[in-house]
Amino acid sequence: MPFEKIIISQQNRIFFIKPEEIIFCRSDSCYTNIHFFEGKQILIVKSLTKLHKELPPEDFLRVSQSFIINKRFIQSIDKKKRCIELENGEMIPFTVSLKELLLILGKDNSLILNHFIEPIEN
Repeated sequence: MPFEKIIISQQNRIFFIKPEEIIFCRSDSCYTNIHFFEGKQILIVKSLTKLHKELPPEDFLRVSQSFIINKRFIQSIDKKKRCIELENGEMIPFTVSLKELLLILGKDNSLILNHFIEPIEN
């Protein structure tokens, strides 16, 4: 199934964006800065919340009030610093609990759940 493009209209331009090329999005008040893997960025007049609703939920995760990341680009998680390292070297802070983050990531990968999350005993 081919990826759909999202359409973002600005004052002088209309952007047709392939979600799979987005590595992360950063909130800046009522603007959002979209970062692409190849280094390109665009600043759009749209809140992070509104943009998140347009992105495929199976690939994009809101990890804090200021960041949405593309799960496909996660390289590592620094548990102590509470940061996610992406494939482009960016370190993205997360405010969700580590357990919640791993549960969300583990939906697609049971190895994550089995390795990092201990079973809850009553």
